[in-house]
Amino acid sequence: MSCLKKVGFTPMPGMPLQEALKSTPPRGRTAITCSREEVDGILSQFGASIAPIKPCGVEVKGVNLSERLDPKLAGALEAIMADHGFILFRNQGAEQNEMGISGKYLTGDQQCEFSLAFGAGALHSTHTNHEQCPNRDIFRLSNNTKHGLNEVGPEWHNDGSFVRDVFGHVVYHIIKAPAGPGNTSFAHLGKAYDLLPQELQQRYERVASVNSNRGAVHPLVHAHHISGRKSLYLHTGMTGAILERVAEPTGSGEELEGVRAWHEEEVNNLMLEITAILDRPDVSYSHKWEEGDLIIIDNLAVAHKAARGAHTTESGLRILHRTTCKGSISLDPNPDLQFPVVLDTSKPCPFKDPGVVWVAGYVGFRWGDWQNRTLPN
Repeated sequence: MSCLKKVGFTPMPGMPLQEALKSTPPRGRTAITCSREEVDGILSQFGASIAPIKPCGVEVKGVNLSERLDPKLAGALEAIMADHGFILFRNQGAEQNEMGISGKYLTGDQQCEFSLAFGAGALHSTHTNHEQCPNRDIFRLSNNTKHGLNEVGPEWHNDGSFVRDVFGHVVYHIIKAPAGPGNTSFAHLGKAYDLLPQELQQRYERVASVNSNRGAVHPLVHAHHISGRKSLYLHTGMTGAILERVAEPTGSGEELEGVRAWHEEEVNNLMLEITAILDRPDVSYSHKWEEGDLIIIDNLAVAHKAARGAHTTESGLRILHRTTCKGSISLDPNPDLQFPVVLDTSKPCPFKDPGVVWVAGYVGFRWGDWQNRTLPN
């Protein structure tokens, strides 16, 4: 708790795991991988079409998500997301009154069933459940704490960065759309990488972030495992240290030989720089939710964040259901860099320099005007 106070974080009121809730059994991978060249034909086969969204993402029309997704179509959708980042489906579900909330949407079970169609065919059960969650695997968010967890995700991030096999796909479905502000923004990480000067692209390929929660070490730059496109990866709200390979190891056996940890000013500047790029209108799209909307993202192709209106009741009631698909790969640094794959920041800092960033806790290094950014207005 002392480390949380040090970084200025007050934990949300705790809600116990709802062990009595029904969980979603894994199905295993069923999606059939396809090439880019096959995508249009598969969409046509199932009566689906796509409309690009600028600057990233596409809307897919003609698919009913309340029915089980055909494996061939699921594979085509994975290929689309790998390139474009996310898919928007509109007008999904039927009139419901689940948990007393009237509207048109998919039930919790239907959303979980849809989510199983992608990646490894298994869900990562959420770490906590609101008492109104209809399913163990639903993470229920709301601007009203009677209906869901609030004050979540105000900074650019990727879900599941606390594990090596970062979540492959994430599904967001609006249960109650606010009349006013309450958007979710999505930023294309390949486009963000392309905007970096060449010298920074080369440098960042030798840099890794350490998650402040469980210590997973992830590369700052990676080649997307499906598209092959070089992309950024940085959780700007849950990073406890930044590592850089500055010298080749000599074989002494020391785990961090030739590695330096960045100082506070360096990490602060990195967070500001990456955020400024992801905020650019030619990189990110801000989605205003409408009843029946569902967005699924490739979690390694785009980052996302909640807008401020998502946290305030003046916008009207907002309820969003999130499901997370287990990752298919370990997002480890390039093995040539010889970084550890896990570093526990709750343990004493292994770097002798007292000025380096080494932070543990649910929230990591606090950068920029974090107090104004984190607290809802």
